[in-house]
Parts: sequence; structure tokens; C-alpha cells
Amino acid sequence: MSDRMQCARAYEKALFAGDREGVGRRFTDDVVYWVAGAPPIGGEWKGRERVLEALWDREPGLGAADWGNEDVWRDWYDADDRVIIEIRERSWLKSDPEDVMDQRTCVVLKFRGDQICELRDYTDSHIYEEFVRRHRSELRKFAGQPA
Repeated sequence: MSDRMQCARAYEKALFAGDREGVGRRFTDDVVYWVAGAPPIGGEWKGRERVLEALWDREPGLGAADWGNEDVWRDWYDADDRVIIEIRERSWLKSDPEDVMDQRTCVVLKFRGDQICELRDYTDSHIYEEFVRRHRSELRKFAGQPA
């Protein structure tokens, strides 16, 4: 396994464990995090601290909520200066477990040396937009905003 792949897997493990310091150690100071789609679902965050804030505050996507989720699969690929992860996961609000988002995502982690300098998250934001339409009042990030 390449050093890039080890770093990418350690990043994901730290992220899922809520280890902010462990995540931050994997980033360059000038890391850029880009998520497909228009704000407030997508956007771009620059710099280690700003990216960490975005990840911890769940700024991209649908935000913090009482989520249930299931990983269907994750396929990892090692390339010249990047690691690519194809993900299929299902997510739902615990208040409505019958309304499941079946999301496929491709995340590209680009490296400079042995650290991640760029994260690009290619998610189908239309799936999120439709979910917001159905559950706006239950999603803190969108509650109170006009439809």
C-alpha cells in the first residue's frame, strides 16, 4: 500500500472517529475542500482551519441532524498524486427511516508530498436538494429558510 493510500485511509479513520487533530495532521496548511453544487449544499473552503471547521460543523451537504446511515461499498484507487474513493451509501433521518437517500459519491484526495492538499467531493447534489424539499423543517441547516 502506498504512503498516499495509508494517509488517505488514516484521514478517513480519524474523520469517522471525530479526531479533529488526526484529520488536521493529514492536511497541508493551504488545503482546499471543494464540494459539487451551489451553496449551501456545495462550495469551497480554503486553509487547514477553515476546512476542519467546515467538516466539523457539517457545512457541506445537508448539515448536522439525527442521521442513520449505511455504507454499501467503498472502492479505493491509488493514482499518481491522488487517491480516489468511490462511495455508495444510504442515509436517512432517524425520524423518517423509510425515506432513504441512496447516494453515490466520488471523492478525490490530491497530495503534495505526504499530505492532502485538495479534496474534491463529487456528490449528486440534486438528491440532497430533493431531500431538503421533503424534510426542510427537520434539517437545522435549512429550517426557517424559504423553499
